[in-house]
Amino acid sequence: MDLSIKALTAAGAFVAPPVKKDITWHAGGKVQKASIYVRQESFVELTEGWKNEGQGADRLAARIASNILKKDGTPVFTVEDVLGSESSGHGPLSAELTIVLLNAISEANGAVKEDQPKK
Repeated sequence: MDLSIKALTAAGAFVAPPVKKDITWHAGGKVQKASIYVRQESFVELTEGWKNEGQGADRLAARIASNILKKDGTPVFTVEDVLGSESSGHGPLSAELTIVLLNAISEANGAVKEDQPKK
């Protein structure tokens, strides 16, 4: 392919619509399942994230809040929801759910290969 905007558009090189992901985690001794929609990140968001890497937990909370969506495209979480606070009425997200959500974001952005079917 000759590199051009038209060729890149045809190849799907620009941010696509949200990707549906089914996630599983454990809470209260039970397996929990949910369907989420993950917004793919753009070049600008990725480079801003690298630039602001020192922000720690707030950066990860912002990444979850901006990329985990409901079916209608609205965010599931605010940063405060992820971090938890007295005003939100709950504590922070569990470590397992946090890892599952960050993995879903990575998978939607092509950074992690999904499990291959067993032969």
